[in-house]
Amino acid sequence: MAWTEPRSHPDPQPQPKLTVRSLRTHTASSSAVLLLLILWFAAFSGPCTAGPPQPARPPLLSGQPFIIFWGIRDSSCSGRPDPRSFGMEREGRVAVFYRDSLGNYPYFVDKDTPVNGGLPQHTRLDSHLQKTQQDLEAALPAPRYLGLGVLRWAEWVPQWSRNQEKQATYQEASRNLLRSFFPSWTPEEVEKWSKVDFEAAAQSVMMETLREVKRLRPKALWGMSPYPSCYNNSPAQTTLANYTGQCPAAEMALNDELLWLWKRSSALYPLLTLDKLQVGTVSRICSCKIVFYLLLSLCVFFVQADLVSTIGESAAMGTAGVVFWERSETKTEVFSHLHKVHTLVLGPYSVNVTTATRLCSASLCQGKGRCVRQNPESSAYLHLPPPPTAAAAAAAAAEKVNSLQKISNYFFDFVTLSVASQTMCPRGDKNRHRDTSSQLVCSLCVESWKLILRQDNQACFVEKNIGGKTAGSPVA
Repeated sequence: MAWTEPRSHPDPQPQPKLTVRSLRTHTASSSAVLLLLILWFAAFSGPCTAGPPQPARPPLLSGQPFIIFWGIRDSSCSGRPDPRSFGMEREGRVAVFYRDSLGNYPYFVDKDTPVNGGLPQHTRLDSHLQKTQQDLEAALPAPRYLGLGVLRWAEWVPQWSRNQEKQATYQEASRNLLRSFFPSWTPEEVEKWSKVDFEAAAQSVMMETLREVKRLRPKALWGMSPYPSCYNNSPAQTTLANYTGQCPAAEMALNDELLWLWKRSSALYPLLTLDKLQVGTVSRICSCKIVFYLLLSLCVFFVQADLVSTIGESAAMGTAGVVFWERSETKTEVFSHLHKVHTLVLGPYSVNVTTATRLCSASLCQGKGRCVRQNPESSAYLHLPPPPTAAAAAAAAAEKVNSLQKISNYFFDFVTLSVASQTMCPRGDKNRHRDTSSQLVCSLCVESWKLILRQDNQACFVEKNIGGKTAGSPVA
């Protein structure tokens, strides 16, 4: 895994971002402060247009419809159980680039301290792309790198009206730039053409950067964070009694104007910051192949309900998997706690869910797809009755459901998200085999991942949710 650190300055306050026509939150009590990075990975073959649901991508690892990757280095967490003993994979597939780690990204440290010219209008694309190539080859030397590529560029927003508060520096600098060339212009003219100039330059920098990284590492899934956004998590909004997390219509319209970015990206990475609550998102999306990545950093975590509302919810909604990773070294005492959590809670639950997803895939999808809820709003989960120990989970599952017919009955509430077909039939429909691959397809054209992060010297995890409820009852 590659993780490129910011040099000295923290990212600006993140804002929630969603490019959906509908968003809502489901809250659950928690005393911890949560950071939720929503990484919506969208594999676009073209513009996002209406039409029949498209099939999911094949799993990264054959025969594993739902994968849990453990990306925390052994040197950081010595003595913990081997993740593979709990059905996890020890591979890192996430590369995150910050403002100082890829190319000559322009930004202001403060209003008097520009870096790389400060404004996108000052960017020389040839030198920026040359530096981008050098930085990318140093960070990801394998030309066929297969994983996530996140450009964490949040200093300014490519839409003029969305640069508020500290980001207003870019508006004022743009106005001053035009005034220096056209001192006789009226304030209205300066405002109008400053907006045009800034947005055109910002779009050029972002699009050409994405074009270059996709050319150099075509197997990676590239996108920019924190886009899209709903800008609805300010304290003035979240403290209201009637706060629902709905994306305002005006913000949805602005997100629609970023079609040029969605078309250029192979991944969408919204970022959501939350205080003292767990958040799930429900979206109505257009028919594009989309993978959602949501990252939640929760420093007191891993009670059973948390696992159900994160890993369990991801699996039930047809996601491709979850990834645990770290950003910084973690203290020994934290890992002492994490070791117990891993052995007693996380490990057994991981075995339970990954086993259930494989059995459901074999039964309903002939091993060529992933199971998803027939009703995204239901509370059905891909759970098997958990035995007392993780080691016994797979054996107990096989003993309890010892035929495909019994498995099919057990997973009655699920249909299949096909990797090759575009036909959706309910489970048991007489037309089940009408498509060429003899598979079902869920009406949600979605495959998703969860990213689980350990950050700031605390053991933390991540949550993803593309539909349905986030909070769930612990598995009995």
